[in-house]
Amino acid sequence: MRIGLGALGLLAGLGTPLAAQTLWLPASDPVGIARGGAGVAFGQSLEAAALNPALLVTLRDDASAFVAAGMELQSSQATLQSNSSVQYSSDRNRFLPAFGAAWKLKPNLYLGLKFDNPFMRHSLMPSTYTGRFEAQGMDLATRRMEAQLSYAVTPGLSFGVSLGMTHVKYSFTNSVRVPVPSVPGAQVSTTNPAQGILEVNAEESGSKYLPSYALGFRWAMNPRWTVAGAYQGAITGTLPLTARVDASHRQLVGISGFGTPNAIAVPAAQTLQGALTANPGEGGITLPGRFTLGVRQRMTQTFTWEADIRYILGNGMKLPGYATVTGPSGSVSGQGFQSDLHSGFGISLAGEVAFTKNVTGRLGLSSDPGLRKDPSLEPVLGGSRTAAFSAGLGWRVLKGEVNLGWQIRQSQDREVKNLDGTWGLSGLNTTGTLTRVEGMGHLWSVGYKKAF
Repeated sequence: MRIGLGALGLLAGLGTPLAAQTLWLPASDPVGIARGGAGVAFGQSLEAAALNPALLVTLRDDASAFVAAGMELQSSQATLQSNSSVQYSSDRNRFLPAFGAAWKLKPNLYLGLKFDNPFMRHSLMPSTYTGRFEAQGMDLATRRMEAQLSYAVTPGLSFGVSLGMTHVKYSFTNSVRVPVPSVPGAQVSTTNPAQGILEVNAEESGSKYLPSYALGFRWAMNPRWTVAGAYQGAITGTLPLTARVDASHRQLVGISGFGTPNAIAVPAAQTLQGALTANPGEGGITLPGRFTLGVRQRMTQTFTWEADIRYILGNGMKLPGYATVTGPSGSVSGQGFQSDLHSGFGISLAGEVAFTKNVTGRLGLSSDPGLRKDPSLEPVLGGSRTAAFSAGLGWRVLKGEVNLGWQIRQSQDREVKNLDGTWGLSGLNTTGTLTRVEGMGHLWSVGYKKAF
């Protein structure tokens, strides 16, 4: 017990300064959350089988299942360094359900079913946010349901596969500006000059069921040491997008991009607004795959630890293109979103200690690679290097097991110079003023597991 408590204390000390926020979730169930996403080698755990289907054959029960529910919370902020103006995001909370089940078909063959949320990102910046022309709001949600099959070649070597569908829901908002001429139904020209500039929001959204899969293996070298790995395939497809013009927060400014427009622009803008149409961008989406390799050691009868290293294929990520707003003077859209994506390595470390026969404690920490380089960072999608600290408890009660998991996340602060700008008649021009981008969030979940 001393070894277990000491190791958990060390994990807590290491994890405190590493909190973070990322596009993908470490897990959707309380056990996986408490372990910080580590678990591809954690045998005899139904929740870990959601990360690696090869672990199903390590279960001791003929049938088992768990249900869980919680919340995912995230918030971003942007601070303009020139005047210390701080803008905070809204739309912060999402429901987080999870489910898992397993059945023994033969001593060396198991069937499983899982439901989780592999990716989630949501943020809405205020209408005064200076980077709103690149991105003002996004809502990305995924619900994945997969059937799993696990086969043991030998008692120590097993393989697994997971196949299913993921419901991907996506919406995006950014601001655009169009010139308001004297005659709003005609194109801007020398004889029909611009009298002001109208700002509206371009919104697009869509959803679709896309195929998803995972592969895994497990090698128990001896009763204490296990090596395992899993590959989660990329979720890719084309969303059927629709678009619209939202003028609920419209602004009317002078042709320089600031100040008051000419008086004639006020009634002309109302007419022009009714003539604007929106078309969605290209709907292709790819949510990155990742390969994870883990090592697990059972140090004592009461303490087990696992370390995972993962490679996230961030350079293959793709989100739909900008919606286009068209008026008498032409078409406009945003620019710059999701550029400079890249891949990288992340790590997770988890410890689990049995305090008593019925009570188990868990701690975890993790760090994920940055998704975007500094020049392209912004608070809606985020993308700086991330990390997290997790904790949880399991309690055998009510003829089953009740689990609680919690995680705190904090993105690495970055200062970027392409978010502050003005949109005048010549288009969008950045000022080069530094903007500090920050983010944080939490995950929590409560679940109940029972063997049959």
